[in-house]
Amino acid sequence: MMTKLRLVLGWVMIALGLYVAAHPLWSHARPVTTSRWLDMAFAAVFLLRGAMNLRGVRRVKGAPPLSS
Repeated sequence: MMTKLRLVLGWVMIALGLYVAAHPLWSHARPVTTSRWLDMAFAAVFLLRGAMNLRGVRRVKGAPPLSS
């Protein structure tokens, strides 16, 4: 149950990070938050946290690491 929740939250966070990062491309450079720098900070945090969740799920299942 917990691994499924981490997996879903990981993918949701990655999707949200990609949305925030790519939003200025189709909105005429208008940021989601009050500034472009804040958008990029949020995107980086969401992408990294999502990747950490997915990596943690992969480690729990006993799969080999992605890189090395």
